[in-house]
Amino acid sequence: MESGKFFFTYKGPVTYEKIDRLLGEIKKSPEFRDLDKTTGKRVYAILVEILENIAKHSAGEITGTVSVKPYVYAEAGSDKIFISSGNMVSGEQKSILQGQLDLINHLDTPELKLFYEDKINRKVKKQEQGAGLGFILIRLKSGNRISFSFTEYPGNQFSFNMEIAVNKYFMRKLAIERTSSSPGVLLDPENNVFEIEGESRPADVSGFYNEILKWFDDFSLYLTQEGKEAKQKVFNFHFVYFNSSSAKYILDLCKLIAASRVKGFDIIVKWYYESDDIDMLEAGREMSKIAKLPFEFVREES
Repeated sequence: MESGKFFFTYKGPVTYEKIDRLLGEIKKSPEFRDLDKTTGKRVYAILVEILENIAKHSAGEITGTVSVKPYVYAEAGSDKIFISSGNMVSGEQKSILQGQLDLINHLDTPELKLFYEDKINRKVKKQEQGAGLGFILIRLKSGNRISFSFTEYPGNQFSFNMEIAVNKYFMRKLAIERTSSSPGVLLDPENNVFEIEGESRPADVSGFYNEILKWFDDFSLYLTQEGKEAKQKVFNFHFVYFNSSSAKYILDLCKLIAASRVKGFDIIVKWYYESDDIDMLEAGREMSKIAKLPFEFVREES
């Protein structure tokens, strides 16, 4: 585990009443609040599952002379969040937990999603104790397999310990294949490529462009995470034609880009037009004016 900074540490009994207070402490942690929105939600969901699991299996179920207090630690690393936890379980619970986790760790992501759908869509028997849904969610949210171990104590008791590495969120790529009526779209932050090219008159113009606008909403959060010193982003718009319905959404996208520029992020727009297509040049000038977003106009020979 790489060295990081703990933003949540707790050792002691966990009850459902106490979970609310502990989650409140997590939300107030500066390190947690500094996480991007997506990573923060994933970490929060995993911690909820862990705390509820401890409350479910440690609340007065284990008896004997051994007393090992439950614990939960969360630590922020450079590219991952590390969460560790431990609580006492019985020998019977150990067998159930080991079987669930061995299966969940064996499945790849597509198989795990299908397994989750199957489990959540069928009636769970009481003795199944959730059928491992919490562990499936932890595995999916973290992006990694769950490391776990058991330490045996007298009286058929075991300390159940988990270590979970949560991948920090990285911006997804949006790729849409070009058709005769809709432009090709490639928005790829990892390779710093942002292009929309072709003819725009899709049958479902709202559905087509809302996916792009939603992507840019996520991208604006990603920019905040990257910081204002990040590499310049160049959006290349190379439209052959767009209808009036498309124009509204293209303008909306330009306004979102303009808003990010106002916040200090280095984004520029290159508007391509063929040398004999004066209408496309004028359309770009109008977009630039209304959105209050400077364009770099690139003339191409027909």
